Amino acid sequence: MASPRTETAAGEGLPMLRRVASVALTGLLAGTSGLAFDGVFPLDALVPVVVVASLVPSLLALLISGWLPLWASLAVNAFAWLVAVSIMVFRTEAWAGFLPSFASVRGALLGVRDAWKALLTTILPVEADSETVVLAHFLVWAAAMAGAETALRTRAAVLLMAPALPVLAAAVVLGVAGPGSSLPVATAFVGLALLLALVRSANSARTFMAGIPVLGSLLATAALIAPALPMAAEPYDVRELVNPPPPTPLRAVSPLDQISAWLQNPRRKLFTVSSATATNWRLATFDRFDGVTWSSSAGYLPTGGRIPAQANDRPRDLLDQRFTLQELPTPWLPAADRPVRASVKGLMVDPATGTLASMLARESTTYEVTSGLPRYSAQELREAVPAGNPSALLLPEGLDGRNTTQWARLRRIAQRATAGAISPMQQAVQLAAYLRKHAVNDVNSPPGHSYRSIEFFLTHARKGTTEQFATSYALLARSLGLPTRVVVGFRPGTPMGPGDVRQVLGGHVLAWAEVEFKEIGWVPFYPTPSRSRSGETGDAAEGVSKQRQEIERQISAEPAPAIPSPAPSATPTPASPSPPDGRGRLDTWSHVSAITLAGAATAYLLGVAALPPLRRAHRRRAGVPAVRVAGAWRQTVSRLRVVGVLASPEALTAHEVASLAASALGVQAHKPLVALAEVANLNRFGGTAMSQEEADAAWRHYETVDALVRQAIPVYRRLIVRLRPSSLIR
Repeated sequence: MASPRTETAAGEGLPMLRRVASVALTGLLAGTSGLAFDGVFPLDALVPVVVVASLVPSLLALLISGWLPLWASLAVNAFAWLVAVSIMVFRTEAWAGFLPSFASVRGALLGVRDAWKALLTTILPVEADSETVVLAHFLVWAAAMAGAETALRTRAAVLLMAPALPVLAAAVVLGVAGPGSSLPVATAFVGLALLLALVRSANSARTFMAGIPVLGSLLATAALIAPALPMAAEPYDVRELVNPPPPTPLRAVSPLDQISAWLQNPRRKLFTVSSATATNWRLATFDRFDGVTWSSSAGYLPTGGRIPAQANDRPRDLLDQRFTLQELPTPWLPAADRPVRASVKGLMVDPATGTLASMLARESTTYEVTSGLPRYSAQELREAVPAGNPSALLLPEGLDGRNTTQWARLRRIAQRATAGAISPMQQAVQLAAYLRKHAVNDVNSPPGHSYRSIEFFLTHARKGTTEQFATSYALLARSLGLPTRVVVGFRPGTPMGPGDVRQVLGGHVLAWAEVEFKEIGWVPFYPTPSRSRSGETGDAAEGVSKQRQEIERQISAEPAPAIPSPAPSATPTPASPSPPDGRGRLDTWSHVSAITLAGAATAYLLGVAALPPLRRAHRRRAGVPAVRVAGAWRQTVSRLRVVGVLASPEALTAHEVASLAASALGVQAHKPLVALAEVANLNRFGGTAMSQEEADAAWRHYETVDALVRQAIPVYRRLIVRLRPSSLIR
């Protein structure tokens, strides 16, 4: 078994200060690569993990690598990592003060194995207390440990960057869908890597100072070129290659079915909300109607707080809210439209609607939400065109199969309500006003929103709750070709004192409908009349602001350009596909080509960085002395190529190679080169067996020549030679 002294001999050839600086830089490299996970985890939770995972293994390597063999050092690091994970991530107390518990060890190992699956199927960033952070902790720790051990036990330079590079790549790939950009971290990584190469290669303070300007120019070039790379602006998301599990539907009593119960208990305290602006609070959205009830196609994905924006989303005004749940018996969480981010344990979101939910929310749960409130102008609403959304136009058959008759009745009512309207927006506005004037808001009306209930509400009873008003509007609008959905939420609530806190009660429940327009999105309409002025003018609506009322009055009163409304259809006709122009195929091939080129470049850089030191170690540790001597000579010839005097060393004798190289390196190189050439000739042509002592002497001569090459040849020239393809085979 080799002694610790033997294993660290290669590293001890460097001055102590340079070795310590190398370990510090490898730790910084690992930590920098770990910070690239800021697109995956919140930065405030990521920084402590990265600091510990990069600092501790670096310190351990400095303390123990000089007197422990490599296998023992790795074992100590593994144990230290389990202790750190137990304390930082799982918040468990160690047995006997220092032994990690079985549960934390199991959780750590499972986290390393399974975390990537959760990261690829969760809306980023993930929760700060998630066990998925174990993966980042492990990768950074492993990179710091490998870099430090390599720095202390070898003379390698470029190889020291190899452990941190895969961590950076993994962080960038996993965090593409997250917030922020990886370019600043990548630029810092390149700068630290160049500085590490300079520290390891420079043999004097003068050489080091001369390399600083070169390093700065290379770093500036990288910073300028990086944003212009094809995949920098729109990086490819590897999640497109992953088949995620289907979004989770919520199995709970529909809030639409609870409206009557809340109205019958109007003083029931549901939640409080603190917000600078009083607005309606959305709870759940329903977009499917089967003739009997409305349901939701929403699928909920776990998220650490970020809610992805809709495609081509419009500018919005941000609003911060703080909710405290009371007696709200649903997994859905109220928020203003549309949430941008939220903070609550177990948060899930439907990306299509932004609806929030949590199966872990309980009474007294407090959470914060930031929402984007849409802005609409009278001009853009007046010119709006309905979106092509066939699923939001469906009017299916009822239980009795009278789809044709019921659809025809709805259509006649809708046409009568919107007579004179010359644009889709005027139709939408007049339809809401018609319902507010046509029926009375009666909280004691029976629940129900099937075809039969809506038909009775519109033609006979003419009174109902906000449930019937909203669902009637959605069905009538669909018969006119306007894509709709139903939203259940609450009015702003009652102020509690002089502050911004409001108490929302059961009596504040409100349902409304939304119509989807091209380039605008879903626009809310409030067909429920005010209880105090129900049936008077159709202008007093529940839940609509004065500004919105004024806009609707302008749209309803002023003439607008005639815009053809799409013909209603009980069965949506799929949009015909656009003629294929090959653009999608070209985009795919461009992505594939870019990934292939990037992968090839990365593999090439890893090869020229890792293969030469691995080949040198293999030649040096060969068991047969003759093979070791031959390896020392081949390694020396390969090293002498950077001198520039060996155009074709294969055509020269060993003494000719030594003579040419000595003339370039100086008189101090003559003795070790000639001695090594003689040993090489004797090994090849002498016919005598080599001893281990002669092999050791040959490698000592190589080390002397290597040191002289480092002194005589600038870093950039050595780097150019190292990057040549010949480095992979020589």
